[in-house]
Amino acid sequence: MDIWISISIMAIVGAFIGGLTNSIAIRMLFRPFTTLYIGKYRVPFTPGLIPKRRKQLAVQLGETVTKHLLTAEGVQAKINDNGFRKEMTELVQVEVKRFLKSEMTISDLLKQDFGVDDVQNRIQTTTEAWLSSRMNRMLQESNGKEMKDVLPEKFVAAGEEKLPEVVDWLLNKGVTYLESEEGRQSLASGIDAFLMDKGMLVNMVSMFFGNVSIADKVQPELIKFMKHENTRDTLLNLLQQEYRSFMEKRMEEALGLLKLPEFTTGLAKEITARLPIEEYLNTPVSSLASSVESWIMDDLTPKAVSAGLDLFVDRLEMLLEKMHLAKIVEEQVEAFSLELLEEIIISIAKSELKMITWLGALLGGIIGVFQGILVLFL
Repeated sequence: MDIWISISIMAIVGAFIGGLTNSIAIRMLFRPFTTLYIGKYRVPFTPGLIPKRRKQLAVQLGETVTKHLLTAEGVQAKINDNGFRKEMTELVQVEVKRFLKSEMTISDLLKQDFGVDDVQNRIQTTTEAWLSSRMNRMLQESNGKEMKDVLPEKFVAAGEEKLPEVVDWLLNKGVTYLESEEGRQSLASGIDAFLMDKGMLVNMVSMFFGNVSIADKVQPELIKFMKHENTRDTLLNLLQQEYRSFMEKRMEEALGLLKLPEFTTGLAKEITARLPIEEYLNTPVSSLASSVESWIMDDLTPKAVSAGLDLFVDRLEMLLEKMHLAKIVEEQVEAFSLELLEEIIISIAKSELKMITWLGALLGGIIGVFQGILVLFL
């Protein structure tokens, strides 16, 4: 009977020691968090394993994440998944639709979301400078070329096709003016001034006939002359010759009379002033987008999302390399609270850690039984 009591006592003591040892070993993974000293001597096994190896753990965890968990291949596979792409497209479409339905103006949007003030003046100044620069560069590149080679062929042909209309307009305006009272008076004044410079004899004839009567005689003849077909043909031929001659001039020769910097700056300013910049800036987004909403939602947005994801996939490996994920993980692990890390691990593996403790007790108990039996035989 005493023998069985001894064996039982040894089994209980062994179980207690085994369980306690494993429990202490588990705690020593984390505690103590700092090195302990007795006097000037460091207490062995302090700090705990994880606090002591924290730096190595952070480095190894960072490398593990980047090499085996968050890899470029894994992310690319997820992005290329059709379901993921569909979800992303739908998400972007929701945000785009919300934006297109907004009653905010472009000016308010730029000011509120981007902090850009005086938008209209900025756009006008930028547009003027860009137009002026482009025109100056175009003119400089065109030096040495003929006008007809610089201007669009359709523009040159259209200009020549318009010459008959220009001739008809000029002649009609001239006839209308001559038939008016103002035109008759101007003609009479011109004849009077002409005759006054031709000496006494001509003046006597002028006084005899009267300059008004001469104007009355000249006026219908001049009108008849301007209405004659030969006059039109002659004027048209003259304009065509001058037009072709002008188009054969070199660019620098044709524009030689202009002060190009002032000309291009003024022209750019005039073009910009005619652009409806203020109108568009003060129009709600919903009004501007109403005519193209369906195209943006159904065509442009899916293509833009697909193109953006494709570009992201192509550049993903480089982006991950530039982000230095291993370093980020390392820094986060080093900054993590040891108390919180212990709490998280124990809460996750609570049942397993208990099993380890009980396993230690079981093994200790078995060893105690064997010790008791061994003592019995000895």
